[in-house]
Amino acid sequence: MENRVPLPTDNIYKFYALFGLLLIIFSIGAMLYVNQSTNDLAFEVAVEYETLKAEPMRSVADGARFTVLEKKLEIAGQNKKTFMFCLGVIITTGSFMVWYGFRKWHTEVQPVQDEIARLNLVKLRREVGDDA
Repeated sequence: MENRVPLPTDNIYKFYALFGLLLIIFSIGAMLYVNQSTNDLAFEVAVEYETLKAEPMRSVADGARFTVLEKKLEIAGQNKKTFMFCLGVIITTGSFMVWYGFRKWHTEVQPVQDEIARLNLVKLRREVGDDA
């Protein structure tokens, strides 16, 4: 099976930069998903929760349902904060990898490759000039 997306296997710094970029993109998508799923849960239970909250005299079953809904909302909020913190750490790590990888690639590796290409061009021009 042929690989259609060429991966930068020639340079570790390119890999760092592109892997960091991948981490950032997927983390942003995960943040959007976590936010949306938490909002969906909150909207799903909001009407029943507020209805039960407004009742001064609740039956035992309604009291239990109110307590469960309250805990569900509380846990969803805590989970959202935890997930967002973890994804923030991943985005920070990815950003550092992008910065480090592109900086090292641009300042250390690419100038050497440019010099090699320039010297090869000079060499080829000399060879063609001698043969002509």
